[in-house]
Amino acid sequence: MKIRIELSEDEAEEIVIRCRQESERIRMLASVIETLTGESGELVLSLGNTEYYVPKEDILFFETFDGKVYAHTADGMYQTAYRLFELEEAMPSYFVRISKSVIANIKQIGSLRRELTGNGEICFRNSDKITYFSRAYYKILKDKIEEVRFSK
Repeated sequence: MKIRIELSEDEAEEIVIRCRQESERIRMLASVIETLTGESGELVLSLGNTEYYVPKEDILFFETFDGKVYAHTADGMYQTAYRLFELEEAMPSYFVRISKSVIANIKQIGSLRRELTGNGEICFRNSDKITYFSRAYYKILKDKIEEVRFSK
């Protein structure tokens, strides 16, 4: 393995792992990097005039509704100032887009139910909250579940 650091004029920092094939070793390396860089930290969310510091792993899903983005946890719904595409880039790798208006936490999914149309419903662990995925994102969702939860 070769490690190289390149300096850039960009303000945004980026870590790229180039590999021939994604292996358990590579996934573990990515997980360690996410932990060390604070990707598994907290997110500032609002409820009314109060700001809450919520651990990213406690968030079940983000959804866009009526021009605003909401973060759902097992026991609440908070508003965030981020746009959905910004969250998609900023959240850890276990968050994945499941429809045009929803990003879900793969680690918190308890069950998937598909309809005949190909769309489906997601139920979350330790919560009565549900959300829906569209058929266009189903394969991405299933692949990400396999990668994050069952590849050991």
